[in-house]
Amino acid sequence: MGVNVLNRLVRNTSGNPQAQATSTKSLTNVILTLLTESHLQKAVSLLFVSPEPVSYSLYAHLFQTCSLNCAIVEARKVESHLVTFFPTPPILLLNRAIETYGKCGCLEDARGLFEEMPQRDGGSWNAIIAAYTQKGFPDKALSLFVCMFRSGVYANEITFARILGSCAAVLELDLSRQLHGLIEKYGFQRNIILGSSLVDVYGKCGTLSDARKMFHEIQCPNAISWNVIVEAIFFFFQMLSTDIRPSHFTFSNALVAFSSITALKEGMQIHGVASKISYLEHQLVSSSLIDMYTECGKLDDAFRIFDQLVSKDLVSWTLIVSGNALSVKNWEARKLFDEMPERNVVSWNAMLSEYNHSFQWEEALDFVFLMRNTTEDIDHVTLGLILNMCAGLSDLELGKQAHGYIYRHGFCSNVIAGNALLDMYGKCGNLNGASLPEFGFTR
Repeated sequence: MGVNVLNRLVRNTSGNPQAQATSTKSLTNVILTLLTESHLQKAVSLLFVSPEPVSYSLYAHLFQTCSLNCAIVEARKVESHLVTFFPTPPILLLNRAIETYGKCGCLEDARGLFEEMPQRDGGSWNAIIAAYTQKGFPDKALSLFVCMFRSGVYANEITFARILGSCAAVLELDLSRQLHGLIEKYGFQRNIILGSSLVDVYGKCGTLSDARKMFHEIQCPNAISWNVIVEAIFFFFQMLSTDIRPSHFTFSNALVAFSSITALKEGMQIHGVASKISYLEHQLVSSSLIDMYTECGKLDDAFRIFDQLVSKDLVSWTLIVSGNALSVKNWEARKLFDEMPERNVVSWNAMLSEYNHSFQWEEALDFVFLMRNTTEDIDHVTLGLILNMCAGLSDLELGKQAHGYIYRHGFCSNVIAGNALLDMYGKCGNLNGASLPEFGFTR
């Protein structure tokens, strides 16, 4: 109806262009004055009966003001005026309109405008996804994200933050892990908001080991990140005060949370409770205790738990090796590593990482060649560590061989490997890189 009124006004209006330009400027000034005085309704009413367009920037300003005031009637009038004079408005303005409808809670208007758009950009998808997340429809937001991904539009950091929030709301762990991979692929892993969102979603999905790992990767954890860890601790002690008996998974999660903030006193209390109800026989609980004690710097206590284990699995072996290495006892860590009945890529990486951290480059080099002669279980973390070692040794030739391995085995798109390559070439004084070799590591 609003469009029809405007069309009649437009048909009945004629005049000289110079006078129209003056009139438009005058109209703009009056509208801006009304907005400054918080008279949004009067400003939009004046625009709505005006038979002439205004600037794109004024339309954008009006949409923003409508959004802040949740003024749905005025927002519809602004859109009506816009499409009357500009049948194909800029995508940016349509995105602003979708955002406004979303903030006002009118999802039908937002979705209708989104579907009618002849072209959409990342901002369009972000706007409609935000509309659904803000109003508590995470499932629909996730469905839209899948459509966005399939349409070939790249997600940005804003998209990921909103979708991770939706994943947390519906406890969608599998998709969260896929999003985590995409975040690393796109190079957004240093974003504090995304890191905190990942901590939040992992915590809510009950995978506190992933939450803790992500927590430690954030350079400056914010309140959200800390809250996830603190909530897990509070939940555990609240459960202990009831008649509900915590499961061994609950004990493990609580210990992971305590190790995240090196809360030794509370961790020891959990140890005592677990011992009373005979939970130390559970491999998951005992491994979590080893982890907690090593993170808190109590290696003797960690060893005591380890020695009491009837059956030592790969996880407990790797934890005790890593604990020794973290305590700068690399010779003891190596002795334990050599005693391990079986090893996986995590075990190898843990030992190599500690050689690097203690700047024992020659020992690290010997270890790399032992690894190459013993196992083919190498991942992007291993390659990053090897490149760090090459940088520490200033060994450009070995670095080139590692580069060749990365190229041949499809690790070129991995962010960790890529950053390690740049670091290695920079420290070796050759930012231009080199030609790829044909063979793997040689010595």
